[in-house]
Amino acid sequence: MGEGALAAGRRGRPCANLKAMEPTNQLEERAASGDPEAKFDLARELICGADSALHFERWVALVEESSNAGHAPATELWAIFEAMGVSRPQNWEGAFDRLRIAADQGSVSAQRQLLILGRREAEPAEAVGADHWAQVRASIATPELFAHGERESLSDAPRIRIIRSFANRAECAWLIDRARSRVARAKVIDAGGAQRLDPARTNSGTDFPVQDMDIVLEVIRNRIAAATRIPVPVFEPTQVLHYNVGEEFKLHHDFLDPANPSHGNLLDFGQRIATFLIYLNEEFEGGATQFPDVGIEYRGTTGDAIFWANVDHDARPDPLTLHAGLAPTSGEKWILSQWIRDRTPARR
Repeated sequence: MGEGALAAGRRGRPCANLKAMEPTNQLEERAASGDPEAKFDLARELICGADSALHFERWVALVEESSNAGHAPATELWAIFEAMGVSRPQNWEGAFDRLRIAADQGSVSAQRQLLILGRREAEPAEAVGADHWAQVRASIATPELFAHGERESLSDAPRIRIIRSFANRAECAWLIDRARSRVARAKVIDAGGAQRLDPARTNSGTDFPVQDMDIVLEVIRNRIAAATRIPVPVFEPTQVLHYNVGEEFKLHHDFLDPANPSHGNLLDFGQRIATFLIYLNEEFEGGATQFPDVGIEYRGTTGDAIFWANVDHDARPDPLTLHAGLAPTSGEKWILSQWIRDRTPARR
């Protein structure tokens, strides 16, 4: 299905943000009657289910049927299918076309994404004509969306790099807005592979499984792939993290214990070989990313990125990557975090 979208969702919390549903039998009845909203809700329920892969063709068809009936959220999800290559080859132009249709169907989310992707400012309502969203869509310069600045080295042992202005302010504001109502206390993965609260990590965060993705976020993921030269299919679900004053993620490693296959689904998904962070805002004091063993402390401004290899040149976990997300002393800190593995389940 392209990009291992289902598998990526499994590594996150695939049903955490699914709205409360009516009983499945009632939803099935409404969907069978042709109700586009019921078809869309049923598709999302099937995507989130433990047996999602068994219903793959059905939930794809339900999304497309709902979209064709004029349901804008379904059209946005169809755009994600195009961008991620779900049941079809990846097709960015098709994704932008679907996003334009969703904008014409009245989706404010799709309209805002088109403006961000086209690097346009919103216009007064009276200036928006019937072909406005088609014009905005036509202004999207696809190759430019994946371009990034020069990599600068902070360290070669461990390998730590930064890229200034990796994301623009509109993209960063969009990601904060997407995450703000979703964040919850962040967890850690214990030795048994379970996620749990830990006093070493007091910040909050949220992740984005496939049914909650959007085109702007998928563009950012593909830009990260270009910068790291690592393909998107081995990415974990992207997280957006939030730190209030005093909240932190104390010293830790991102790599997984190679002696414990249960740690972070290591056997299925491989080692977490790299970490990529984007600072989404700068209206705070403190809040740096600290590597005490090599004397590095980095605090980016809005859109700046820092990334590092969690393993050495021989693919062994690198203990020098010990790091901490320091607490802000004023304001609030927003970060995009992308963990990257070394394989997908199909590559075992």
